Amino acid sequence: AYIIMPALNLALFKTSLILRMTQAGVREVMPQDYVKVARAKGLSPARVVWVHVLKNVMIPVATIIGLEFGSVVAFSVVTEKIFAWPGIGKLIIDSIGSLDRPVIIAYLMMIVALFVLINLIVDLLYILLDPRVRTAGGRS
Repeated sequence: AYIIMPALNLALFKTSLILRMTQAGVREVMPQDYVKVARAKGLSPARVVWVHVLKNVMIPVATIIGLEFGSVVAFSVVTEKIFAWPGIGKLIIDSIGSLDRPVIIAYLMMIVALFVLINLIVDLLYILLDPRVRTAGGRS
Protein backbone atom coordinates (compact mmCIF):
# COMPACT_ATOMS: atom_id res chain seq x y z
CA ALA A 1 0.00 0.00 0.00
CA TYR A 2 2.94 2.34 0.65
CA ILE A 3 4.27 2.04 -2.88
CA ILE A 4 1.12 3.31 -4.62
CA MET A 5 1.75 7.04 -4.19
CA PRO A 6 5.46 6.99 -5.19
CA ALA A 7 4.68 4.75 -8.18
CA LEU A 8 1.89 7.07 -9.30
CA ASN A 9 4.19 10.05 -8.83
CA LEU A 10 6.83 8.52 -11.07
CA ALA A 11 4.57 6.96 -13.68
CA LEU A 12 1.57 9.21 -14.19
CA PHE A 13 3.19 12.01 -16.19
CA LYS A 14 5.37 9.61 -18.18
CA THR A 15 2.43 7.38 -19.05
CA SER A 16 0.32 10.30 -20.21
CA LEU A 17 3.17 11.48 -22.45
CA ILE A 18 3.53 8.04 -24.02
CA LEU A 19 -0.22 7.73 -24.54
CA ARG A 20 -0.43 11.18 -26.17
CA MET A 21 2.50 10.29 -28.43
CA THR A 22 0.86 7.00 -29.43
CA GLN A 23 -2.49 8.68 -30.06
CA ALA A 24 -0.90 11.34 -32.26
CA GLY A 25 0.95 8.67 -34.24
CA VAL A 26 -2.20 6.59 -34.71
CA ARG A 27 -4.14 9.62 -35.91
CA GLU A 28 -1.37 10.36 -38.39
CA VAL A 29 -1.16 6.80 -39.72
CA MET A 30 -4.89 5.95 -39.93
CA PRO A 31 -5.59 7.87 -43.18
CA GLN A 32 -2.60 6.28 -44.96
CA ASP A 33 -3.23 4.19 -48.06
CA TYR A 34 -1.91 0.89 -46.64
CA VAL A 35 -4.42 1.11 -43.77
CA LYS A 36 -7.23 1.68 -46.28
CA VAL A 37 -6.04 -1.32 -48.29
CA ALA A 38 -5.95 -3.50 -45.15
CA ARG A 39 -9.52 -2.47 -44.37
CA ALA A 40 -10.57 -3.11 -47.96
CA LYS A 41 -9.13 -6.64 -47.72
CA GLY A 42 -11.66 -7.29 -44.98
CA LEU A 43 -9.30 -7.49 -42.03
CA SER A 44 -10.86 -6.93 -38.64
CA PRO A 45 -10.43 -3.44 -37.16
CA ALA A 46 -8.41 -4.87 -34.28
CA ARG A 47 -6.00 -6.59 -36.67
CA VAL A 48 -5.63 -3.42 -38.74
CA VAL A 49 -4.78 -1.40 -35.65
CA TRP A 50 -2.48 -3.92 -33.98
CA VAL A 51 -0.60 -5.13 -37.06
CA HIS A 52 -0.60 -2.29 -39.55
CA VAL A 53 -1.02 0.88 -37.52
CA LEU A 54 0.81 0.26 -34.25
CA LYS A 55 3.74 -1.42 -35.96
CA ASN A 56 4.49 1.83 -37.78
CA VAL A 57 3.80 4.03 -34.77
CA MET A 58 6.04 2.13 -32.36
CA ILE A 59 9.41 3.47 -33.54
CA PRO A 60 8.98 7.02 -32.19
CA VAL A 61 7.09 5.65 -29.20
CA ALA A 62 9.99 3.29 -28.40
CA THR A 63 12.34 6.26 -28.47
CA ILE A 64 10.14 8.19 -26.04
CA ILE A 65 9.78 5.16 -23.76
CA GLY A 66 13.56 4.77 -23.61
CA LEU A 67 14.13 8.43 -22.83
CA GLU A 68 11.36 8.53 -20.27
CA PHE A 69 12.57 5.36 -18.55
CA GLY A 70 15.94 7.00 -18.09
CA SER A 71 14.36 10.13 -16.69
CA VAL A 72 12.24 8.06 -14.28
CA VAL A 73 15.46 6.63 -12.86
CA ALA A 74 17.03 10.08 -12.63
CA PHE A 75 13.92 11.70 -11.08
CA SER A 76 13.44 8.91 -8.56
CA VAL A 77 15.83 10.95 -6.41
CA VAL A 78 13.13 13.58 -5.93
CA THR A 79 10.44 10.98 -5.27
CA GLU A 80 12.59 9.27 -2.65
CA LYS A 81 13.23 12.58 -0.95
CA ILE A 82 9.54 13.58 -0.94
CA PHE A 83 8.28 10.23 0.36
CA ALA A 84 11.26 9.75 2.74
CA TRP A 85 12.29 6.43 1.27
CA PRO A 86 15.85 5.35 1.91
CA GLY A 87 17.50 4.54 -1.38
CA ILE A 88 20.03 5.78 -3.87
CA GLY A 89 18.21 9.11 -4.02
CA LYS A 90 18.69 9.69 -0.31
CA LEU A 91 22.31 8.60 -0.65
CA ILE A 92 23.02 11.14 -3.40
CA ILE A 93 21.22 13.96 -1.57
CA ASP A 94 23.18 13.21 1.62
CA SER A 95 26.41 12.96 -0.40
CA ILE A 96 25.80 16.33 -2.02
CA GLY A 97 25.09 17.82 1.40
CA SER A 98 28.32 16.46 2.86
CA LEU A 99 30.40 17.02 -0.33
CA ASP A 100 31.26 13.34 -0.66
CA ARG A 101 32.69 13.58 -4.17
CA PRO A 102 33.47 9.87 -4.79
CA VAL A 103 29.86 8.89 -4.11
CA ILE A 104 28.56 11.72 -6.31
CA ILE A 105 30.86 10.69 -9.17
CA ALA A 106 29.93 7.00 -8.76
CA TYR A 107 26.22 7.90 -8.87
CA LEU A 108 26.66 10.03 -11.97
CA MET A 109 28.71 7.32 -13.70
CA MET A 110 26.04 4.76 -12.85
CA ILE A 111 23.29 6.99 -14.29
CA VAL A 112 25.34 7.64 -17.44
CA ALA A 113 25.95 3.89 -17.89
CA LEU A 114 22.24 3.27 -17.41
CA PHE A 115 21.32 5.87 -20.05
CA VAL A 116 23.82 4.32 -22.49
CA LEU A 117 22.39 0.85 -21.83
CA ILE A 118 18.81 2.09 -22.31
CA ASN A 119 19.76 3.77 -25.61
CA LEU A 120 21.46 0.56 -26.76
CA ILE A 121 18.34 -1.45 -25.95
CA VAL A 122 16.15 1.05 -27.82
CA ASP A 123 18.47 0.91 -30.85
CA LEU A 124 18.33 -2.90 -30.82
CA LEU A 125 14.56 -2.69 -30.50
CA TYR A 126 14.50 -0.66 -33.73
CA ILE A 127 15.82 -3.74 -35.54
CA LEU A 128 12.82 -5.75 -34.33
CA LEU A 129 10.31 -3.01 -35.10
CA ASP A 130 11.54 -1.93 -38.54
CA PRO A 131 13.14 -4.44 -40.94
CA ARG A 132 14.52 -1.57 -43.04
CA VAL A 133 16.97 -0.77 -40.24
CA ARG A 134 18.51 -4.25 -40.60
CA THR A 135 19.19 -3.93 -44.31
CA ALA A 136 20.37 -0.32 -44.26
CA GLY A 137 23.50 -1.08 -42.23
CA GLY A 138 24.95 -3.55 -44.72
CA ARG A 139 25.05 -1.30 -47.80
CA SER A 140 26.44 2.14 -48.47
